[in-house]
Amino acid sequence: MDKAVPKKVVVGCQGGGAHAAFEVGILTEILTDIEQRKRFELIGISGTSAGALCALMVWYGLAPKRGRPGSPREAIDKLNSFWDDFAAKTPAEIALNAAAYTAIRAEEQEVPVLGLNVPVFGLNPAGLLIRAMTAGLPPLGVRKEYYDFDTMVAAACPDFDNVDWGAVKTRVLLGASEVIDGAETVFDSNCNRSVAHEPRVTHRWRKRLPLTLSSLAASGSLPTLRKAERIGGDYFWDGLYSQNPPVREFVAGTKDVPDEVWIIRINPQQWPELPVTNADIQDRQNELMGNLSLNKELDFILTVNEWCKTYKDEKFGKEHKPITVRTIKMKKDTADKLRYSSKFNRSRKFIDELRDEGKAVAEKWLSGWPHKECYPDDAAY
Repeated sequence: MDKAVPKKVVVGCQGGGAHAAFEVGILTEILTDIEQRKRFELIGISGTSAGALCALMVWYGLAPKRGRPGSPREAIDKLNSFWDDFAAKTPAEIALNAAAYTAIRAEEQEVPVLGLNVPVFGLNPAGLLIRAMTAGLPPLGVRKEYYDFDTMVAAACPDFDNVDWGAVKTRVLLGASEVIDGAETVFDSNCNRSVAHEPRVTHRWRKRLPLTLSSLAASGSLPTLRKAERIGGDYFWDGLYSQNPPVREFVAGTKDVPDEVWIIRINPQQWPELPVTNADIQDRQNELMGNLSLNKELDFILTVNEWCKTYKDEKFGKEHKPITVRTIKMKKDTADKLRYSSKFNRSRKFIDELRDEGKAVAEKWLSGWPHKECYPDDAAY
């Protein structure tokens, strides 16, 4: 590798609730490498749901604001402080997290022989009871930033309206699903910059929209937990149903195309055995939903890579370049033991454990970069 020309890299962060704390550790090490060694340039970052939380915090730390440039160090601090606040902190939050997590775990348990699950709760997130319950949380010592998405994001990004869009160098994509028309949606910072060579809307079933703080809420609105996020005349649910995370938009043009795409995979590609219990089936369904759409986008990149070789002397080959795709994933033992219910565990201990593992994995991964093994082989254990 020519050290005088840093590789242009984009990083995609999968969604997966509290499991995304693993990505915090990975991204911390990636940003540290950029700050200290400058071996590659982070030209883009994307995310869906909790992965969008990570992506936006990194982007926000790197973005210039109020005439002041961002930096990898600011991005590291913003990312980690956000997840420190995301974790249960006050005694009331710790108790609330323990109760909620226990209830979700209880729903995974089934009656022996009969194979029946006993639902513990099933409240409508748009209903009066939920609103009454959340209204009573602050007097108990639960921060509004803990349970209200919009407040959480606004507190983390107070200078969003002062971003110097013309000076932004790192692109961010957040994935969401438009509910009424079923349109795959990406909130793209390039729309805010009015990048001339990129269309705002690709076609009816795919949309590219400007980035706002509401975009993050849209990307993480699980319909069983939070009512749909309204932006303009559209309603959005979690991006897990469409792109997890968005990748296509990074490679669709002929300008600013990355040399490498790194996917932080927190939904394991494989399963240790055939899932037979209802809990295991629910867990595996959620993982497949998060992986299969992603793999289609990555596989198409591989197809284009082959076209670049086949037509290297023709117009297509001269206008396009091969893109290396790589995977960064959890240790197998960790991936095997995590469950759908643990995606809702916001205990500080659990989040710190995943964050520490992410740091350790990334340190080892980066020490050997550029790896010989690439996607799809490196997606497997």
